[in-house]
Amino acid sequence: MKLNKILTAAIASAGLGLAGQAMAAGTAAGTDIQNTVTLNYSVNSTAQTAVESSSQFKVDQKVDMTLSSDTASAATAPGETVTLAYTIANTGNKSTDYVLSVANNGNADHTPQSYTFHTASPTSAANQIANNKITLAVDTPTTVYASVVMTNNANVGNGDTVEMLVTATALAPSDTDGTTLLTQNIAADKNANLSTEYVVFAEAASVNNAKQTGAITAQTNRSIVTAEFTDPADSNAVPKLNVAIINDIICDATLTAASTADYSEGGANVGTCPNVDAPNKANYRPKAIPTSMAKFSYSAVNSGAVTANAVVFSETLPAGYKATTLAQPTLSVGSVSQTLTDAGATPTATNEYFISGNTITIYVGDVDATEQVDITFTAIVE
Repeated sequence: MKLNKILTAAIASAGLGLAGQAMAAGTAAGTDIQNTVTLNYSVNSTAQTAVESSSQFKVDQKVDMTLSSDTASAATAPGETVTLAYTIANTGNKSTDYVLSVANNGNADHTPQSYTFHTASPTSAANQIANNKITLAVDTPTTVYASVVMTNNANVGNGDTVEMLVTATALAPSDTDGTTLLTQNIAADKNANLSTEYVVFAEAASVNNAKQTGAITAQTNRSIVTAEFTDPADSNAVPKLNVAIINDIICDATLTAASTADYSEGGANVGTCPNVDAPNKANYRPKAIPTSMAKFSYSAVNSGAVTANAVVFSETLPAGYKATTLAQPTLSVGSVSQTLTDAGATPTATNEYFISGNTITIYVGDVDATEQVDITFTAIVE
């Protein structure tokens, strides 16, 4: 007897529907792919009942995504609120939730004070993303906006570059508040569990993130510009407080805290001490003896790139000065003499001052970039 056998194999996809169609990210996770083979044969040219065999497996979830910064590096003041734009895309094969975060790039001084994420700019409470958690469909790039309050750490100064990292981390389907992260099943034996949907991470390495961790990072840099007060004569030095002895009891027997004459070298009244007789009058210069007057001069220039706000000057005299003799404060800003008003208490407004014992406080107010502040006051040596 002659046995004729014809074997044909047909691989079919059962129940794929639209969800299982191939996309840029591939077949959707959770899709059951059924493979069926048919064995056709005949006996003595008589067709026999075909034999069919089938098997199926479930497509696993491939977690993959891209994240890019859409905001160029720019100048930013410490503590300023900035809006940073990012484009995130789910290039995996299943709609996935992600939690977004902003952190420093290894330097704790650069840590932002706070941040929130939003769906639009300008950012507002109405478009804020709850729990910084976003759901991304496959192959649908989405722009998010981070509202970030920049660091105001004292170690961050003019010209420093603050590096900030925005990270998108995949969340588990059970997550409700952005804290339950998705885990992968790298050790699971798929061939022993073909009907189980497993999770594997496939994203590329990014910035300081290793690949295949379920998270991706993009970096945004901001160049810090701030106000900075320096010595007008040396931009690399702090402002100086200078002191000069301008009068003493030998030069002027009527010297009091209210005296204004300057008999020191270069002073307007040099060589004219009223209490010194000729021939010494022209040559006498005040000395730092008890009951002499010291004049303090302080100059500072804002060498930064932005306005310094709410500038306050204060000085507490050490031992060696008579009590309640601190007097005659003057202030000029940008070479313009200011009229000072005694606030009678701690000053809170521009051009107010207050003297309490041996402490003087002057509320200078705002000082623009390149503007110079000049302050003087006097006191009597004990």
